[in-house]
Amino acid sequence: MIKMEKICPITTIIEVLSKKWTLLILRQLNGSSKKRFNELLKEVVNITPRTLSKRLKELIKIKVIKKRQFNEIPPRVEYKLTESGRELIKCFRYLDDWAKNWG
Repeated sequence: MIKMEKICPITTIIEVLSKKWTLLILRQLNGSSKKRFNELLKEVVNITPRTLSKRLKELIKIKVIKKRQFNEIPPRVEYKLTESGRELIKCFRYLDDWAKNWG
């Protein structure tokens, strides 16, 4: 059986982006060179640490963000948009314009 992702590549992206909190996480990463987990946890109001962790992993999997780990004590991890993620943000701007005109 052929997987849906092979037929329509946008399916996987829409699946991830449509989950609660995902767009808010991307909004916080946009315009920032990098963010740490606890920064995102504070900025995305009411998200649980478990959900934030899951959403970050999903965004990493589709290569919209990347994670950088530092070999330090205490451990330090930073997240930032990839080039693909920055291009995706541009698409959101077009979608926002469309929604304002037609939504």
